[in-house]
Amino acid sequence: MKRELYIQIKQFLRDVIRGTEFENHVMTVGGCVRDDLMGLEIKDIDMCVSLPSGGIRFAEWLRDNGYTTLKGVTVYPNYGTAMLHLKAFPDVELEFVQTRKEKYIDHSCRNPETAFGTIEDDCLRRDLTINALYCNLSTDEIIDITGNGVNDIRDHIIRTPADPDMTYDDDPLRILRCIRFASRYGWDVDKCTFDGMVRNVFRLEIITKERINDEFCKMLTCKHPLQALNLLKETGAMHYVIPELEETYDMTQNIYHFGTVWEHTLKVVENVAESDKVSSDDRLVMMLAALLHDIGKIRTREVAVDGKIHFLKHELKSHNMIEYILRRLKSSNEIIEDVQFLAINHLYCKPWGGKCELMKDKTLRKLQYLCKTEARFNRLMLLIHADNLAYSEAYCMPDQVPMILARTEQMKAEGTAMFGFKGFLTGNEVMEIKGLKSGPQVKDCLDYLLKLAFSEPLMEKERVIKHLLGYRIK
Repeated sequence: MKRELYIQIKQFLRDVIRGTEFENHVMTVGGCVRDDLMGLEIKDIDMCVSLPSGGIRFAEWLRDNGYTTLKGVTVYPNYGTAMLHLKAFPDVELEFVQTRKEKYIDHSCRNPETAFGTIEDDCLRRDLTINALYCNLSTDEIIDITGNGVNDIRDHIIRTPADPDMTYDDDPLRILRCIRFASRYGWDVDKCTFDGMVRNVFRLEIITKERINDEFCKMLTCKHPLQALNLLKETGAMHYVIPELEETYDMTQNIYHFGTVWEHTLKVVENVAESDKVSSDDRLVMMLAALLHDIGKIRTREVAVDGKIHFLKHELKSHNMIEYILRRLKSSNEIIEDVQFLAINHLYCKPWGGKCELMKDKTLRKLQYLCKTEARFNRLMLLIHADNLAYSEAYCMPDQVPMILARTEQMKAEGTAMFGFKGFLTGNEVMEIKGLKSGPQVKDCLDYLLKLAFSEPLMEKERVIKHLLGYRIK
């Protein structure tokens, strides 16, 4: 939402609570305060009330005095939280909670016992100083308990509000949140905080894969994904996200590459991240594909007798490993399939040459058909281009993909591109023409006709039938 709306809601509630028991006890907190100070749009408005059961009591008070919509108040008593919509701002969901303190009894999970606490208690249980800022609605005063939050925004520093050992021992997911926020803004992590992340990184083993995946996906799609990946490596957190990538850190390659598998991978990630051709909807799939397209190299690396290094068919191994890795991270089937497709085909155009001197129209049409949609084809071209540019200078092919795309545009204009091609004839038509029953022979005929289409996609139906009649079934 616009900052102006956030300010209007604060002003409305300021007027509402004037002269009541809630005056000077209701505060906006966390991201909305941070983003307001940074001049950014506000995503969510979270509020805390520094009174016992204050969040629920205040929400019900607003309801009882006719300020809420007909939806009323949704209460979560176990968490002391209430959600509502104000009549004056019906499109904005507000969340209220009491200021609280937390006590972690069972260190095998991250579900603490909670109780009413002071604003100081509430501050110290939060993940970062920049997320532990409060705005008193009655005075519009920013309350910075740690004395670091406002300065850390100014100085671009990420740090915990309490001792990092306590923060990360209580909830190790905060290690990943710290990395995410650092890479979101491109800020530095305070050394004491960083050292605490390293000391407590082993605690990430208690975090569910769903939680890890959620934070990791946000890192990959943020403004500075390379910073996130390097922090995952440097803190040891990668071991709890995608441990297979640890094997790429020092894995040397052949003359076609400028560095280790990890360094090459980071360059591909960087190339994709900096491309202006990646839509927000495609960004996660593209970043995962960039990160994992060569993961199969850790299982296929061989050193020949002459000392040359090979990664034969590593794209096939990458395809299989990606399914295992992303299923472990609880990714959706759609994401897994898309990433696998990009990875297994990222070498498809390599034999065509840097200037497409060995590319044939029929092989390009075959790739278009394989991709099914032009959108998927463009995603593959983006990955191939990013990969090409990440080779050593003597072997990179900066002109290849632009030339493929140019030829594809020509084919579209001619009507010979094969995105979504349905086939010259249906299976029933083939059976009727050839006198066949349903079975593998029909597929053999359809495959033959498809090969004809790759060479001549606009062939008239009469000629297609003639070719089919003359075809000898295998």
